[in-house]
Amino acid sequence: MKTAWLCLAIGSGSVISVSCGGGSSGTPDAAPDARAPLFDPKPECMGASVVPLAGTSPQVISNLTIGSLTDGFDLDGDGKPDNKLSAIAALAASPISDSFKNYSIVLPLEFFDAPAAAPDTCVKFAIYLGAYVKDNDGDGSKPYVPGGDCNDTAANGSAFHPGATEIPGNLKDDNCDGRADESGSGANSTNTVDADGDGFSPATGDCDDTNAAIHPGALEMCGDGLDNDCDGVADRSVDANGSATACSPYAGSADIPLDPLSFVGTEPAISYKDGTFAMGSNGQLQMVAGPDLFSVNIPVSSGIVLDLKITGATIKADVVATANGFVLKNGHLGGVIDAHTADTIRGLTVTQIGLTPEDSLLDAIFANLLGPLLALPAAKPGVTAMYKGCRTPDIDVDGDGLESFCDSNPDDAIKVVDTCIDGDGTIVMDTMDGSNTVHCTEAKTPDGKFRFVDGVSVELNFETAPVHSITR
Repeated sequence: MKTAWLCLAIGSGSVISVSCGGGSSGTPDAAPDARAPLFDPKPECMGASVVPLAGTSPQVISNLTIGSLTDGFDLDGDGKPDNKLSAIAALAASPISDSFKNYSIVLPLEFFDAPAAAPDTCVKFAIYLGAYVKDNDGDGSKPYVPGGDCNDTAANGSAFHPGATEIPGNLKDDNCDGRADESGSGANSTNTVDADGDGFSPATGDCDDTNAAIHPGALEMCGDGLDNDCDGVADRSVDANGSATACSPYAGSADIPLDPLSFVGTEPAISYKDGTFAMGSNGQLQMVAGPDLFSVNIPVSSGIVLDLKITGATIKADVVATANGFVLKNGHLGGVIDAHTADTIRGLTVTQIGLTPEDSLLDAIFANLLGPLLALPAAKPGVTAMYKGCRTPDIDVDGDGLESFCDSNPDDAIKVVDTCIDGDGTIVMDTMDGSNTVHCTEAKTPDGKFRFVDGVSVELNFETAPVHSITR
């Protein structure tokens, strides 16, 4: 797709047309060449190389929440914590929690050059995207999750899934309700013959009377794709409160396969090569790593993959020894979701903040309900005189003044950002390339970097749990 923008500059109360490229003296593009970024990545420390699947202390992020304002890092050096997204922590808590309970987001990690929970001047680790739940038989239903598949085996599992027609007399649970051969009216089977000799018949709750390893009360065998305990879901057991008690990736004995999105070529997409273990002021061994780029591709629904980037991501956490190595507790990850990244997050529906599948997270923040909720700063008077209600992010990443993101017609029903104003005063507007919109956040500086990199501060609280292994 051909890239084109309408670029302007604010000067002496007027608007003049300028070129987007070049960076020659006297143009607004000259400034980017002299920018000093706010987050300079730390150099790699001297230690073992990061080799995927060759590390130690495999573990998985078992809990993740948006922290409070006081949990934030001082990203801009003003002596105050930064975490603008803390304002939506309560709103985001349930979706994030559900994603972890349903294993739709599983983030394993492994360490390098960190053999024990002890002071260490060079600690490296990689964070991956786990592919813990797969639809192996391709019938559209997955095991492990509530209401999921009860037979996910490649051989004949595609005939068994929620919503399938129950076939009388085959002694199996076709529709994944935890029963075999129930009648069309839903009544339990009256067949009292124990065909597989496991002590249960279809009438007494056997959901597969052709397999003696499957019956009520049987031990759920993780990863076999079968509903061993006849609770209606393969590879999952729950307690009376609905909490998973078997086959959870957080239970400590899981083998977690990795999604190919975890890698760029043969290298991990996310790795920290600058960490340390040192005693903290609280007397607890602590890990510190970053700032660096935290970037993970997360499949959130059919055909939608979010490329979530957090610029300047710093991680701090307590290092706690366990019988199976060490884990991280009281973890904090803080950084910035930059404007370009926010504009690529599309295809989602979050009605509470005005986010529709057609619009981006940037639109929700700067042209809809989320901006006022986050109390983002108003743009400079010269900008707001031109674009009513225009706001800025809270973190100036590139050091040339806060950028502004505006809806050029805020009074109409279309709530989108179509105007980006750089800290040096350059205005870039959306244009059309045929039927495609070229978004202003796609503009780049003469050195090929994205021009609009300022963003909204975020801090995530997390902890990890040990796992048996991670596999490719």
